[in-house]
This record gives sequence, C-alpha cells and structure tokens, in this order.
Amino acid sequence: MPPRIALPALLSVALLTAGCVGGPVGSADQPTATTFPGGTTELPDGPKERPDRPETLNESSVGEYVKTFEYRYAYNSLHYSEHSEVHVECEVDSVEQRASGYAATVTCYGYSNTGGDADGTASPTVLHADWGSQTFTYHVDGDATRRLDGDGEPTGTDVPNGE
Repeated sequence: MPPRIALPALLSVALLTAGCVGGPVGSADQPTATTFPGGTTELPDGPKERPDRPETLNESSVGEYVKTFEYRYAYNSLHYSEHSEVHVECEVDSVEQRASGYAATVTCYGYSNTGGDADGTASPTVLHADWGSQTFTYHVDGDATRRLDGDGEPTGTDVPNGE
C-alpha cells in the first residue's frame, strides 16, 4: 500500500478502535467505581418492616443487614394472610467493598402454606407458594440500599432512603 493511503487508513483504524483495547480499570489495591441507579429498594407489603440500616458500614454490618433485608423481602412476598405459615432461610454468599459502597450477595430459599376454610367444604384449603432458591446482589452505600437481579438491574420499587 502506498504511504499516502497507508497513513490515513492506519489513523482511521486507530480512531475506530480507540477505547476498545486497553488494560484493566482500577487496580488490586483500589476498588473499581460502579454506578448504580438512585433510590432505595422498598419491601413488598407484609408484616415485616424494612430493617434499620447500619450506622457504620463494614463487611460484617452490611452482610447482616442484607441478610435481614432479603429475609424480610422473601417473607413478605410469601405472606398472603394471617393464616400463612412462612418458612424462609437466608445466607450471605459474599460482601465486597467497592469505591461506591458495598456489594453483598445473599441467597434465600423458602415457602409458605396458607390455609383457610373454603366455602362449602369441611376441610381447609391450602395454598402453597414456593420461593425456591433465589440469589440477589445488594448495593449498599451511605445513602441507599439497592436490590439487583442477576443482570444487575434494580428489583422492586425504589424510593429515596428513609421515606
């Protein structure tokens, strides 16, 4: 290729691929910043209230907080009436500090049985709901708690923190 054509072609390729090639962002010593949508995830309606956020954020306090939050989220999701027997168990899979706060992954499994008398029958009717085993990642920072699905998208309703 003649030099007059090679140089513009090389510059075009460089401009088109700018930003596509490079080293890792951040380093092992410094967490990578991640942007999350605003707001705090609200619990579904039910008998359990949102847990108090920890005053000091660290791996231990965030782990316990998201475990309690997800337990109450699952419990409320499985609770249908005062006749519901809800069984939920949760465990923290990981907690990682990031530049933007903490990322904590929690897995819960559970089910509920809701009984009640059906009109015209002598025996109670039972509704069974199975939560299965579900894993969610929470982002917790100084201002908000966000519950994210497997694709990193917020779940539930987001409201400003403390409202």
